[in-house]
Amino acid sequence: MASNKSFVGFEKGRTITCPLFKGDSYFQWCHQMEFFIKTIDFDLWEIIEDGYVKVPKKKNRSSKDMRKVKLNAKAMHTLLCGLNDDISKKVSSCKSAKEMWEKLEKLYKKEEVKGAKVDDKSAHKELEVFSNSSISFSYSFDKLQDTYDELVLEFENHILKNKKILSNLKNQNDLISKTNYELEAKLKEFEQKNVSLQNLLQSLEKDHQKEVDDLKKEKDLISKELEKKNKWKMF
Repeated sequence: MASNKSFVGFEKGRTITCPLFKGDSYFQWCHQMEFFIKTIDFDLWEIIEDGYVKVPKKKNRSSKDMRKVKLNAKAMHTLLCGLNDDISKKVSSCKSAKEMWEKLEKLYKKEEVKGAKVDDKSAHKELEVFSNSSISFSYSFDKLQDTYDELVLEFENHILKNKKILSNLKNQNDLISKTNYELEAKLKEFEQKNVSLQNLLQSLEKDHQKEVDDLKKEKDLISKELEKKNKWKMF
């Protein structure tokens, strides 16, 4: 029975789907699966190729041992995701990813060689297309990432520039406020001096008027005295 399960890997922000083996075209699936596993994590392929040595019990395991345990489990999970349900049952009892890989080779390599052979050139061509497509996707993503980084840098520079402009405007506003305050103070000082000057002018006008009035009175007195003297002379 065909399986609908699928495993999706991630490389540089893009998704790549795990190739599914249904029992035929083993060599083609084998090449594609190898490339897929190397793409998502090269260490997974090494644990499949080199094998998984049994590590000590939990209490005696080092961090290096734990990494091997996790890598083996992840590699087995990845291989199972690339098999339909019927084939998964045939390798589910295996204890390591290397054992699973070798059992699949033993079960399907000879069977495929005896039957209709896969056209190696066609398989390699498909693998090359698959690889070139991945490289193209990778290049496109890298280009997009560069564009994004440039936009972020431009945006940050724009913010920095605006901050400088705002800072300059604030400084100019502070300077204008200070200038206005100084002008208001000088205007007030001028008004006070103007009032004092007006008061002084008024005082001078009063003094001048008084002197004029005094002179006029003195003139009138002198005129009267002269008139009296002239009268006496006539007699």
